[in-house]
Formats: sequence, C-alpha cells, structure tokens
Amino acid sequence: METDAHLYEIFRDHPEWIADLMNEPFPEPGTFRSITIKKVERRLDGLLIPTNRRKPLRIIEFQFFPSADIYLRAVEQRIAVQRLYPDREVEVIIIFANRRLDTRPAPWTSVVRAVYLDEEMIILAQRDSNHPLPKLLAPVFEKSDAVLEATAAKVYESLGRLPKTSATQRDTLRLIYSSLLFSRFKHKTTQEITAMITSLDITKTRAGKELIAIGEARGKAKGKAEGKAEGKAEGKAEGKACTLLHILRKRFGKLSKTIVSQIEHLDYLQLEQLEDRVLDLPNLQQLSLWLRQLQQ
Repeated sequence: METDAHLYEIFRDHPEWIADLMNEPFPEPGTFRSITIKKVERRLDGLLIPTNRRKPLRIIEFQFFPSADIYLRAVEQRIAVQRLYPDREVEVIIIFANRRLDTRPAPWTSVVRAVYLDEEMIILAQRDSNHPLPKLLAPVFEKSDAVLEATAAKVYESLGRLPKTSATQRDTLRLIYSSLLFSRFKHKTTQEITAMITSLDITKTRAGKELIAIGEARGKAKGKAEGKAEGKAEGKAEGKACTLLHILRKRFGKLSKTIVSQIEHLDYLQLEQLEDRVLDLPNLQQLSLWLRQLQQ
C-alpha cells in the first residue's frame, strides 16, 4: 500500500472494523477521526472516540514504513491526548503492516500496543469469511496475483451491496479497492483492471466515474507518443494526483482551482511527498503554503 490514507478513509466510515481487526467487542457507538495535537504539532492518523465516556479513547497509528521513533511519537501522542481529555482513559495502538517493521523498543512496548495487519487479516478472514476488510485489503497482502484476478469481480460486487452502509460509503470502498488494484498491477491498463473487477456499466457510479477519469488521464499521457516509458510515468502521476485530490476533498471539502491546478502539475516524486503528508496537513492554508514552498 502506498499510503495509509486509504486506511483512514476505511476506518472513518467503519470504526467498528478496528474492533473486528483486534477480535474485541466494539465499545458502543463512537467515531474515528483525525485530529491535530498542537502541543506536538502533529496530526494523529486517527482517534477512536466511544460515545460512552467510561470507555477508553484509542489513538490509532498506521505504520507501513520503517521508523526508528514510532513508539516515542506514539507515547508523546498519548500524553498530549490525555491532556486534552483528562477525565478519559487513553490507549495507543500502532497498526504495523507486518511484524518486521516493529522494533519493539523497551520500555515503550508496555504502554503501546502493536497489531500486525497482515497477520490479523488472515485471522479475521478465518473467523469471519464474509467480513469485507480482508477482501478489501487483499491487493496489499495476497501473495498470488492469480487469486486476486480470480476474486476481484466478486469482491468489487460485494463492496457495492454491503448492508448498513450508505451509497457514498460503498462507492468509497469500491474506489479504495480499485486504487489498491492499480498499485498492485502497475503493468495493467485501466481497461484491463476495469474488466477484471466488473462487466457491468460503471459509468453511472461515482467510483466508476473516478476510475474512468484515471484511465482517461493515463490514456492522454500515453498518447503523447514520447515513448512508452514516459507515457507510463505520466499516467501514474495523473492517477496519483486524482487519488490525492479525492482524499483532500474528503478532508477539506471544495478545493480552489489554484490548489487543484498546482497538484495536477506536480511530478510523480512531488506527488509521493504530498502523499506522505496528506493526513498531517491540518487545513487548506497549510496545504497552500506547502505547495508554494515545493515550487520554490
């Protein structure tokens, strides 16, 4: 997975899946949202806030890359959140992509809980074969390309008819799944991936329209006829820009034409830098400042 932003979107709409991930009962109704802790000037990946005030708050950090100080940052965040909510119990959980990323430094493992997403997906799938989360994240953890290709259409269809979810939430899950397939099958065209996931007319759905937009952007890039390598690179940049704009609109609402234009003109490496920061930027003003600094 190229970014943890997808995980934030998933758990924002389905906070109960965090409890499913850890095989625990969901602590009453609650919300999962990203907040900025001013004391440490860092935006949390997510804070699970149960409505029942007797239930603990849970700081969730997603870690998909090696980090020497992730435990120290997690402890700092726990202290900062405890100051914001002095009357609530606070826990902190780091969700690592895999066990290899966890250095388990003493003594912080006694106050920070670690979860390994690849292992928990296997356990959750065994415990509940119909749970959508392992299927949704299969492009990240499934080792066999053949298995992914054989099951993609069934998964895409099932995400579109999840019970107790809104049409917008179902579209978001489908878009995330499509994006993860694009990241996994970089050698495939948009048409090939679209054919892999559905034979239906997707032009009338939001997820389908955004998928088509990515394909059109790739097609235009490839059509410049400056060589296949150049066309592929431009297509990847267009696709990543489209995904990042989608995430930013989810977080901040309507974006100005200036911001949209600036992001659409970033190259692939610059888009990767933005991808690393997309959940840490607290507001549109900081985003505009960061974009201006990048152009200097």
